[in-house]
Amino acid sequence: MRVAVIGGGAAGLTAAGSVKNADVVLYEHADKVGKKIYITGKGRCNFTNLCDTQTFLQNVVRSGAFLRSALSVFPPEAAATLLERNGCPTKEERGRRAFPKSDKASDVTKALLRYAECAGAKISLGENITDIIKTDGGFIVESSCGDSIFDRVIICSGGKSYPTTGSDGSMYAVIEKLGHNVVKPVPSLVGLTTKEDLSSAEGLTLKNVTLCADGVKPIFGDLMITADGISGPIALTLSALAARRDKPYKVRIDLKPALTDEELDARILKDFRAALNKQFKNSLDELLPKSIIPIVVARSKVSPEKQVNAVTKQERAALVDSIKRFELTVVGDEGFERAVVTSGGVDVKEVNPKTMESKIVKGLFFGGEVLDVDALTGGYNFHIALATGFVAGTNAGV
Repeated sequence: MRVAVIGGGAAGLTAAGSVKNADVVLYEHADKVGKKIYITGKGRCNFTNLCDTQTFLQNVVRSGAFLRSALSVFPPEAAATLLERNGCPTKEERGRRAFPKSDKASDVTKALLRYAECAGAKISLGENITDIIKTDGGFIVESSCGDSIFDRVIICSGGKSYPTTGSDGSMYAVIEKLGHNVVKPVPSLVGLTTKEDLSSAEGLTLKNVTLCADGVKPIFGDLMITADGISGPIALTLSALAARRDKPYKVRIDLKPALTDEELDARILKDFRAALNKQFKNSLDELLPKSIIPIVVARSKVSPEKQVNAVTKQERAALVDSIKRFELTVVGDEGFERAVVTSGGVDVKEVNPKTMESKIVKGLFFGGEVLDVDALTGGYNFHIALATGFVAGTNAGV
């Protein structure tokens, strides 16, 4: 039996290594495998999260129920075991996130490549797949280097995020031609652009704040101000939860979530008493980061030059409101070029969750980001790629 694997990322390499009793050819249109792996986790590669299944699924944004079977077959511990058996020692860090002990994403790539090659897979680089045609006997895989016949095909071509790594969405048209529905891909885990100009505070990291939107409970953590809007961990989380929300939409930042309005007002009064002869614009240095003070002052509508001993109770209330409910209007995002993952892809209703085989085309399997499955940050998305790739490969070789 001959099996073709399309895509040399985490899912494709795992699928290729998991196929048994078959001749496997892995096609990668880049000049090397694992290009996206190299930039995962800022080059450190948070490859899984060593949590229980329930916690894992709570961090899946789309199609969580679809993953139950794959996670039972290939739980987080299996990811660490696979890497360690192929020469990549691992470690656990805060939040149960797992990394290679070397802190080098390249070691994860090497381990997955070793896994595939030791299973006998042939790696074919620089080949663009132009079409996959279903025949009575199997599949014709058409590539830039010629046509080949296979009994089964596993598509692990990724989504559209970071297209420079090879995930350019080029396989979606081929998948649709085979009869599958592709849920519209949109960027997820991506910086958000805002109507409001925050560029004067560009580069500022706001620590221990909350971010929320209508229908999304407050997300606590760190937020970064960019030239065009907001990024950082909690902005990326919100972008995933609201990936398909119509824009524009409002979000709110609480710059002091540990304090109630009354407690914050008392804190402001205390700071004012220590700065009685200062102007309002110069009185908030102990309360807020310097670069965001002018923006908060402008939002409060209190005159920047006003002496703090002349600031009224109503004006303090306006200041509290601008700190506790710092509202922004999201008008867009940084696009697939900067998105960590793609939301959307092959409709999972058309895929058997126990095998990753198409319900429409016998002998066709899927794995990884090409599926309409995505999760929050913390190692979940990478593990989804490993788990679905493993299941697809295991069943394609049966």
